[in-house]
Amino acid sequence: MKKSVLLFIGVTSGLLSTEFQFGSGTFSMEGGFMGLSSNIDNDVASFAIVNRHTNVGKKIFYSYDFNWFDSQDLIQAQKTYNNMASNFNIPQMEYRVKGLDSNIKLGYDIIHKNEDNFLGLGVLVGFSIPWVDSTRSSSTTPNLDFTSSNSNGMQTTYDMFQKTKTKIMTYKIGPTINFQKTLINNKLSIYGIGSYAYQTGYIKNDYIKGDLDVDGTFQEYGMGLYFTPFTEKFKWGWLTLSPRIYATLGYKYSKWDMGEVAINIAGKKINSNDISPYKSTFEMSSSIGYFGIGYSF
Repeated sequence: MKKSVLLFIGVTSGLLSTEFQFGSGTFSMEGGFMGLSSNIDNDVASFAIVNRHTNVGKKIFYSYDFNWFDSQDLIQAQKTYNNMASNFNIPQMEYRVKGLDSNIKLGYDIIHKNEDNFLGLGVLVGFSIPWVDSTRSSSTTPNLDFTSSNSNGMQTTYDMFQKTKTKIMTYKIGPTINFQKTLINNKLSIYGIGSYAYQTGYIKNDYIKGDLDVDGTFQEYGMGLYFTPFTEKFKWGWLTLSPRIYATLGYKYSKWDMGEVAINIAGKKINSNDISPYKSTFEMSSSIGYFGIGYSF
């Protein structure tokens, strides 16, 4: 009975302990898109709902984070992409990267002094769904006159190049570590996380016949400062509550490595044999600085 009560309290406290993070930084891609080998960088804004560490009982813990990011047009990608556009008679395109990255972690505190001082090891499971929206820029599309269609007929480039979306779905599992250490009088702490996971999934595009299966790795690292203006404890018999409102300031880095692919984002049906020579290792990464505010009971 006592263990059931502790489990209920742990789960309930986890639901009542949430942090909201607002950040900005850079999202980068390299390779994969029609054989591009240079980095494609873009500023992104991010929003995350996070529970960094909640104990069930004394040493078992769980945590979760749901991260949403969104970019403006990928100006650098557009410029790089159009440097090789003449090889395929592809007009200038505009791109936007968006996505969701979600992780759930379960583990054990090998060191546990209190809720502000611990070192935990665990397992991460999660999924990532980034995607790229590609649209033709009608104001900048060059006049390519007429080109041959797949049926050897003639069609205008305005009929050929339409909006297209590239969707990436990956599932991941691997080890994770997190810690927190008090620096000043239970008011200021430093915390960190690190994870490395195997991932598998697929890449799907409007103009790809079927999914491209991919395997690779996922890794994340982060550090931050945790500040709480007050820490109070209230005890009613066996029940203890420690309500607090806190703020965080931190940095996090995530990276997705996938196999060799050649992704068609031209908005034009291009034979797979024509783009196969342009296959290259596809990588994505995000570097985010953030401010967070949270509460717990």
